[in-house]
Amino acid sequence: MTQKYSVLLLATLVLQARGVFSDESAEASPAEPQHSVQVPQFAPYAVPEAALWEQFVGTMEPLWKRSRASKQDQNEDRYDGEWAVEEVVELAGVAGDKALVVKSEARHHAISARLDKPLDPAQNGVVLQYEVKLQNTLNCGGAYAKLLTSPMTGEFSDSTPYTIMFGPDKCGESKLHMIYRHLNPVTGNYTEHHLQKAPVPPTDSLTHLYTLVIGTNNTFVISIDGVEKKTGSLLEDFEPPVNPAREIDDPRDSKPVDWVDDEQVPDSGATKPEDWDEDAPAMVLDEDAAKPEKWLEDEPLMVEDPAAVKPEDWDDDEDGDWAPPMVANPRCADADGCGPWKRPLKRNADYKGPWSPPLIDNPAYKGKWAPRRIANPGYFEDLAVHKLAKIDAIGFELWTMQSGITFDNIYVGDNVETAERIAKNVWKPKHDTEVALREARNPRPVEKTKSKLDGVLELFKVRVGDISASVADFYGRARHEGIVEAVRQDRSGAIAVVMAVGGLVWLAWNLVALVRFIVGLASPAPPAPVAATNAPNASPDATASTSARTSASYSAAVKRKTKKSS
Repeated sequence: MTQKYSVLLLATLVLQARGVFSDESAEASPAEPQHSVQVPQFAPYAVPEAALWEQFVGTMEPLWKRSRASKQDQNEDRYDGEWAVEEVVELAGVAGDKALVVKSEARHHAISARLDKPLDPAQNGVVLQYEVKLQNTLNCGGAYAKLLTSPMTGEFSDSTPYTIMFGPDKCGESKLHMIYRHLNPVTGNYTEHHLQKAPVPPTDSLTHLYTLVIGTNNTFVISIDGVEKKTGSLLEDFEPPVNPAREIDDPRDSKPVDWVDDEQVPDSGATKPEDWDEDAPAMVLDEDAAKPEKWLEDEPLMVEDPAAVKPEDWDDDEDGDWAPPMVANPRCADADGCGPWKRPLKRNADYKGPWSPPLIDNPAYKGKWAPRRIANPGYFEDLAVHKLAKIDAIGFELWTMQSGITFDNIYVGDNVETAERIAKNVWKPKHDTEVALREARNPRPVEKTKSKLDGVLELFKVRVGDISASVADFYGRARHEGIVEAVRQDRSGAIAVVMAVGGLVWLAWNLVALVRFIVGLASPAPPAPVAATNAPNASPDATASTSARTSASYSAAVKRKTKKSS
């Protein structure tokens, strides 16, 4: 039965998926003629006193330098992904507008640029704002920026110290990274602090604007497309917290051998009551039960089929004595039951089970043990976390399975009003034009009511896409860095691989079941004995004997058919 349900579920998913994809194809075709959209021409926008304002008017070099860092103990480039400064192709909202574009798939990319002037967060805070456009559908890849700690030396790589990392990332799930590195004044080491409950970035092909503002009062504001998505405190909304606890458990303290931390113990003075019968059964015969009035005790459950006729080719010498097949006794149809009646069982009111002494409060109980608390030798309190390390460069260090990730209109500074003017005068006209172009290309179809199954299938498609992206990313990492390193760095990808293998096994099993089901429908079914189920208290002897007789008749018929054909 389970196999049939699996087959029906698989068939339903296939048919519904065909309907979903056919609907999408219909929605993708324009329902009305396209309207012309006026696309503005690119014009440079002046931003004075910025640490960096980049519109990619000229060539990529000499400002932007692709990393030439080598793989560890190897001479080949670690970052083999290509970059280019070129005009946008997909939904270009501004004619002649150039941007920095990721050109390679399944590659590591790294590129950096020096700021026009160093930026000190301790003075007026930090404002980082830039545009991201996904010209190709992004399944797995990053689009985050790093503000690199001063002084930046050597080739830019993942080991280059950074002060802030901010931007969108998608591999399985989408999230907006916000990480800052803080100097521990006790140890002298930097610690990464990650934003908790990060916003979810959009993943369509429009140009989106990401803005991070860190104030001089330890506050931060994250906006997407000019709309605040997350505000909070550098002291409270990041993990691990900047300031450690004043006290910690003493690592040298251990629980004494004679410490008793059992709150209750069995009562040693208790004895089993005299009337406690541990051998009493849990169920006993119901002496109050009576045989139903319409119970036919002398009627068998199964009787010989009066309409059956001995086959003409039946050979008693080879096939044995012929007996008609058994069918359900028609007299039992309207009766309460047939066959010998048995008294039912009921729960034994005297059943108590094995006896054990009751629990009482432990007189030796000392409480739950915990190590003593001592002053934290690593404790410090920094109430001016916004005074982060100075910044003198920006970089993009990414792994991506898709090309076409585009960066433009990068602003690094400390002026919120400047960032807002850029959003209003540079990003907004571009974004509005892209929206108009998209609507002209794909007019909105007439909305149709979706069933609950449509919603489930839509979620199923999203989850399959997420798992596929994670598997692809894990494969890319494993190919470049080895399976052990890939598992260490990408646990979710390893889990996705296991899920994908399990899903394929499940799918293969159901396909086999579907084939067997179809073959079963096309093949003639052998005659099966009819069973009666209206007498739950009847003896099984009659049923067993009739089944044996029916089986013998069927076997003999098969033998005759085989003999004749040969």
